[in-house]
Amino acid sequence: MLTTAYRNKFALPSLPPPGSFKGQHILITGASSGLGLSSAVHFVNLGASSVIITARTTTKGVAAKAQIENATNTIGKDVVKVMELDMSSFAGTLAFAERVKAEVKKLDVVLLNAGLFPTSFRLSQEGWEESIQVHVLSTSLLALELLPWLKKLGGGKKHMSFVGSGNHRDLKIGKADGWPQEDVLGFWSQKDNFVKMKMYDVSKLMEQYVVNEIAKLSSPEVIVNPLCPGMVKSDLAREYQTNFLMTMAVNGFMTLLSKTTEGGARSLVLTALTPPEDNGKYITHYQSDKDYKNAVQHNVLGPEGQKMQAQVWKEVLDILEKAVPGVKSIAHSA
Repeated sequence: MLTTAYRNKFALPSLPPPGSFKGQHILITGASSGLGLSSAVHFVNLGASSVIITARTTTKGVAAKAQIENATNTIGKDVVKVMELDMSSFAGTLAFAERVKAEVKKLDVVLLNAGLFPTSFRLSQEGWEESIQVHVLSTSLLALELLPWLKKLGGGKKHMSFVGSGNHRDLKIGKADGWPQEDVLGFWSQKDNFVKMKMYDVSKLMEQYVVNEIAKLSSPEVIVNPLCPGMVKSDLAREYQTNFLMTMAVNGFMTLLSKTTEGGARSLVLTALTPPEDNGKYITHYQSDKDYKNAVQHNVLGPEGQKMQAQVWKEVLDILEKAVPGVKSIAHSA
């Protein structure tokens, strides 16, 4: 554990060579701050022709665009573009996907980074716990809507990366452990089952399941990877900073154990360069592939994990089909 913590903070991967993304077109969701914003800076500095960033409001997006342009000396060069995306609803997610398909003519990398850290129970307008809505349902909807379009876009291999969390490794999914075997999303969307320090991990495990399934649909045209940048000092846990003492505690903990967003964003950038043979591979730079696989035998790769993955994927597709008729056919024909 100490070795992993050390590697997380200090053993940062190197950025790829200058010009690695020359002429490429990038889309980053959730890029108004934190990892998304830092990733955008890296992509611009590495030669990307255009970087589309999303934010929940245009105002936040424009402010982030100014930050990125200042950091990369690209003011007035129209490299960074802003699009509004609210993943708290199916309608907002679908509208964004349709806009991308209508307006964007070239795209090489889709980096699905938008996320939240729930500290109190809230339901989305669709009736799902909000981190499940964003990390699992809306992320799946956006990926499924864009995947067939990306395949047909031309211009070489594409990448679709999902920012996950290594916290999913520790969750136990047996019935005796309090994990439901049916109606999984419904169970975790009930207030009585909400655990503040656990919900983020729960939603990220379910996201891992759906990304594993999406990776089966993507090859060979689109290379899909889930990834974890490790512990990063960003504003993701801002809801914990409810008073002075909590703010000091959170900031102290993050400073001690976490890397900067610049360091964490390197993993996001490097994942956009994975070769076709790594489609579906979980990417992290603080733990070996062997150690990761050993860590998730019980809840992802082993029989119990595979059974739960199939259950969650079925539920997600059923929910999406009810909200957006035709999504199942995309999943079955992508």
